Order: sequence, then C-alpha cells, then structure tokens
Amino acid sequence: MQHVIRFNGRISWEGQANGLPETIYAFLIFDGDDSKKMNELIESQSLAFVRSQCMIVQRDQGKVIDLRQTPQDRMLVPMHWIVNIAVDINPMVGELSQADETGVERFKDGTEPVKQ
Repeated sequence: MQHVIRFNGRISWEGQANGLPETIYAFLIFDGDDSKKMNELIESQSLAFVRSQCMIVQRDQGKVIDLRQTPQDRMLVPMHWIVNIAVDINPMVGELSQADETGVERFKDGTEPVKQ
C-alpha cells in the first residue's frame, strides 16, 4: 500500500504579508507499511529542511499535485517565515503509476492505467 506523507508548514504573518498562504505543503510518496522506514523517511526529509534552512514546495499551492515537477515548478520558502512544520500520513486509495524507461505510465504489475 502507498501512503502520502504531507509536510504542513505554517507560515508567519510576515510570510503571509509577502504573498504566501497560511499553510504550505510538501509531499512524499511512501510505498509500503513499514512504520520504522516511514519514520526514517520523515526524519530524513525534516533534516533536509533544517539543513537547507528552507522548505521546498510546489509553486502553485492548492492546485493538483504533479509528482513529476521539475525544479522550476517549485519554490524555496525560508525557515524564518515558517512557524512550525507538522506531518500527516494518509493511505492512498489506489496505486500511483510511474513512467517506465520509455515514458509509458505503468503500475508495478506492468499494466497501464486506464486513460480517458
């Protein structure tokens, strides 16, 4: 089972005055149910935020998430505008397909998702 790990960064009044929303979100996808590995991934990402002194988030907060975003689709929010960061973990309803070496979206079993 896949899980969505959402990091919720609450923005200070100063950050909101500079155009940021009240809360910003960064996402990770975790494949499996191993809570120890999931906690290690959360710790690792949290340390990356602290080391870089910023939170890397999608530029258009509130829109549909594109997991294949390129760096120019993201923005860095400095830590001095972030009041705190909390984490939510939610199970995904279905499996997320990924592009194979030829660029075709496939599930783990090799089947392609239904395209409309």
